[in-house]
Amino acid sequence: MHSLDALPGLTPLQRVIYETDQLDLSLRDSIKLATARMGFFVGQNKYLEERAKIQRLLAATNPQPPTANP
Repeated sequence: MHSLDALPGLTPLQRVIYETDQLDLSLRDSIKLATARMGFFVGQNKYLEERAKIQRLLAATNPQPPTANP
């Protein structure tokens, strides 16, 4: 699990989605929880778009070291 302190550029919605994903809920339950926390409807498409943006930010801030081929 990555610290949110390392990602200061996250929007409030992205923070909620990141925190919700840490709970390992189903997509449907994650969207329900994000909607409840934000106070407005978060659709599946928006949820998945924002989750992809978060993954790109994480990959950019924490690049994986190359693995050696045996």
